[in-house]
Amino acid sequence: MNLRWQPSTAPDFDHYNLYTSRSELRDTKGLTPVHQIRDSTTRAHQVVGLEIGIRHSFAVAAVDKSGNENRAVVSASAAPTRMPRGNIAPDLYVDLYASDAAWPGTTILPVNHDRGRPRIVEVNLLGEVVWEYRLPEQLSPYTNPGFDVELLPTNNILMVLPGKGVYEINRQGEIVWSYLDTKVSHDADRLPNGNTLVVYGNFDSIGDAQVKEVSPAGQIVWAWYAGSYFNKAPYKDIYQAGWTHTNAATRLANGNTLISTRNFNLLVEVDARGAVVRTIGEGLLIEAHDPEPLPNGNILVANHGLPEKAIEIDPVTGRIVWQFPVPAQLLRDANRLPNGNTLITGGTVIIEVTPEGRVVWQLRLRPALQPWEAPARGFYKAERVSIGR
Repeated sequence: MNLRWQPSTAPDFDHYNLYTSRSELRDTKGLTPVHQIRDSTTRAHQVVGLEIGIRHSFAVAAVDKSGNENRAVVSASAAPTRMPRGNIAPDLYVDLYASDAAWPGTTILPVNHDRGRPRIVEVNLLGEVVWEYRLPEQLSPYTNPGFDVELLPTNNILMVLPGKGVYEINRQGEIVWSYLDTKVSHDADRLPNGNTLVVYGNFDSIGDAQVKEVSPAGQIVWAWYAGSYFNKAPYKDIYQAGWTHTNAATRLANGNTLISTRNFNLLVEVDARGAVVRTIGEGLLIEAHDPEPLPNGNILVANHGLPEKAIEIDPVTGRIVWQFPVPAQLLRDANRLPNGNTLITGGTVIIEVTPEGRVVWQLRLRPALQPWEAPARGFYKAERVSIGR
């Protein structure tokens, strides 16, 4: 059972007490917590060992350093459900699953190792395929670089087909929206206003827009040109599969946009006018991929180098505050899960790791690819879908 709550902001916070009962909880007096959590930023927890189909009530109470607890609580109730089951895929398998620590849900990812059969799959924690969409023959050549997939709140799927466009499909495989543009690659995000943020970095030039915001009608309503700021030394003469090879963009809560310019080895934050607010990670990042802003203000990013690492950086100090190396893999994606674990994607493996560095889930590709095959045919991105999302 996945629990979520708003974290405490009290300056004298000490820990959370978690309570569960088969009846409604209004007061914790006389009750013993089933779990304690000491990190004030934690906003989610997985409760295990509950009886399937039986409704339970849950409550979380904050306790200060003097041991004072607000015993009056408002509880939420739910009945645990079974894991969705699916079919075994011959090219995917899970060889590690710690059910007590992995965040429950399914995982959506593009699978591109078989050039004649690119597809999107949703797998359970056993690696069984519970949903699959195979690209039509006319779209199957457009999967590199950056066959990106995103689950939308409507349960539809948004996908990037590099060199072709961005498509939205429903779960029946029907195309319900598309934006056709040959200058598309790597990443697309659906924004709260219904527009779509689209990236272009594959063989881009100084004159290109590296990021575009597109309306549902297909109109470009905003664009960012790296050339407006970076057309100068030492950036203007860089070229590797494009000038910037921009591979990700994310709209921030403050209205600015965070952009990953892979070839420049930095992230850039720009405002609504396209002006550069700051650059992040210079001297630290190496061909970074898919930066994710975290609730604590830090940024999680998949970083190349020897070894490849998922790293969490403080953008103010430039300090690495957490990292996890994944040797012999080409990392492309890192996502922080609600329980504090991190889902890391690259090459032929997708892993879930705890903050302490314990691997609690691992999905592998069969057969293994040669190192030179991984950039075009290996895992690119993955997204964990929480149960009851």
